Order: sequence, then C-alpha cells, then structure tokens
Amino acid sequence: MMPKRIWTPDRVIEELKRTRCSGPRANRKLDDAARRCFGSVRAALEVAGLPCGQPERRTGGWSKDAVVEAIRQRHQNGECLFRTNREDRALYEAAKHWHGSWTAALEAAGFPRPPRDYYTPDEVRLRIIDLYERALPLTFQSHNDVKLQRSCKKHFGGWRQAVESLGLGSELRRMWTDHKVIESIILRRAQGFDLGATRYEDHGLFVAARVRFGSWNKALVAAGIDAVLREQWDEEKILMRIRQLIHEIPTERIRSVDSKLTCAAERRFGSIRKAIEVAQSQSPARKSRKAQ
Repeated sequence: MMPKRIWTPDRVIEELKRTRCSGPRANRKLDDAARRCFGSVRAALEVAGLPCGQPERRTGGWSKDAVVEAIRQRHQNGECLFRTNREDRALYEAAKHWHGSWTAALEAAGFPRPPRDYYTPDEVRLRIIDLYERALPLTFQSHNDVKLQRSCKKHFGGWRQAVESLGLGSELRRMWTDHKVIESIILRRAQGFDLGATRYEDHGLFVAARVRFGSWNKALVAAGIDAVLREQWDEEKILMRIRQLIHEIPTERIRSVDSKLTCAAERRFGSIRKAIEVAQSQSPARKSRKAQ
C-alpha cells in the first residue's frame, strides 16, 4: 500500500507549478489541498505565480458563447427576444447564469435594449388635464398611451396617484369592495336619495352592487335595508303621470323629477322619450283638435 500523500503549502505550490504551467488542468485532490492550505485555488495559483483563469465551465450544455449564438439564432428565426422567458426558459436561465442578466446577454449578442423614454412630471400633468378638459374619462382607455402610463408609475407611483396629485381623485373610477358598496347604499339613503333611482343617478354603484351581490335587492338586504317591492306601473298609469307632468314642467326635466316614472317608462316603452311621444299623441287636447 502506497503511503498517503501529505499536502503541505510548499508541496501544493510545487505540484501546481508542475501540472499547470501550461494552462488550467483539473485535479480534484490537488484543488482540495490548495483550498485547505490557501483558502482557494485562485489564492494558491497567485502564490505560485500562475495564471488564475479557469476554463469556461458549461452548465446544462450552455456556455457564454452558446447563449449568445442561441439569442442570435432566435432573432434570425423571427422570434421575439423579449418573450424568451416564456418561450425558451432554458435559454433565458442560461443567459442569466452566464451573463448576469437577460439584458446583459442581449447586449453581448448585439441587441441592446433601447433606453425607456419618459414624460417629465409636468408633461404627465398636462396630459391628464387635457383629458379632463376634453371631458374624457380619466382611464387608460381614454389615452391609450403606454409612455404616459409608464411615466406616471416612474414619477408618481401609478396612474391613480398622478391624477390625485392634481386634485382630480373624484374623477377616477371608484374601486368597489363589498364594504364600500354597503357603505355607499347606507350613505345614499341617509342623504335622502331614492334608492330605487340609483340605477340612473349613480350607475356605478348600481352595477357594483349587482356584480358583488348578484342583484340590487340582495345588496340592499346586505346593507340592512328591506328591498321595497317595485311599484306596479302599467302603460296607462305611465301615460297619465306624464300628461300630468307635461302641464307642470318642461318635458326634458321629467327624467330628473320622477325617476320611478322614468324606470317604468323605459321598461314599458323602451325610453322616457318614447313614452312622452305616446302620451302627447294620445292627449285629449290633441284628439279634440284633430276632430275639429
């Protein structure tokens, strides 16, 4: 049996000079001894005055050059380089391993990501004000400007925060939860509004109640309010009420004066305007004039 080799710092240096003078060469026992004596193979090589470079390792068949070549090939095939994380996960992970990040790998392959362009904070505010002055909803769909949305996030933290910085928070679409729907119903009742007219006077609340509770009546029950049975309106009752109001107020104000009548007219006639036309065409005064 051969005696066990005793590795000392001098022996490690001597062996490194003998085996690695012409370049890197793997030797597990020598590498382990170098780590024990010097802390790392690199430190031992530095003491020995030898090059510290190591051969490029390959992980899963990848290397730096292989990653670059795969990215270029992907581009030549007409594939989107910015969807690689979903379409070729192995390449994406190898790129991060060998280059530090996907962006760095793209740059190494000759495809640097163009710098993102942003509006200034003042330009963001001016664009939001322009939407407001044109009476457009303060939503992404109104401007469809990705650069504006990105700039809002950069300077203000998001679109909502940018709009609120101008004091226009009330113009934003409300973010509904079950609690907010119930709270709004209770507040609306406390302020004396007709809950039956909510569909026309606060359509956002009405829709949110239906989405979150299944129906308006169920939302009322959740708010602790007994759902009131809808008043029974037939066509003749609708027309009589319209004729009565025609003598008291302009026809264009009927919708705002009697919301229950408006709801019933829309169910029976399709719209309050059509119901008014029918009521006027059948009015006794008009019939008498025709008879003459």
